[in-house]
Amino acid sequence: MKLLIFFIPLMSLMWSCANTSNKLDTLEISDTQRQRDSCLDWYGYRIDTKKAINDLNLKIETESELMAYCDFFKNVADTK
Repeated sequence: MKLLIFFIPLMSLMWSCANTSNKLDTLEISDTQRQRDSCLDWYGYRIDTKKAINDLNLKIETESELMAYCDFFKNVADTK
């Protein structure tokens, strides 16, 4: 009985830690995925340069600077 009382809090602690780490990974991936999608939309001429800069919250003004930023995302494979 004492062993059962010990394992229940231990299992709940392990479960809560596992859920917290998964949520942090998902947030990072979703932000990166959002940036990648915006860059790919811009490369595909679905959105214009000013909208892409605003969507990505960049402090750049020219198309060449946006191209340099988006080159990273052009060939990155999907993570999920």
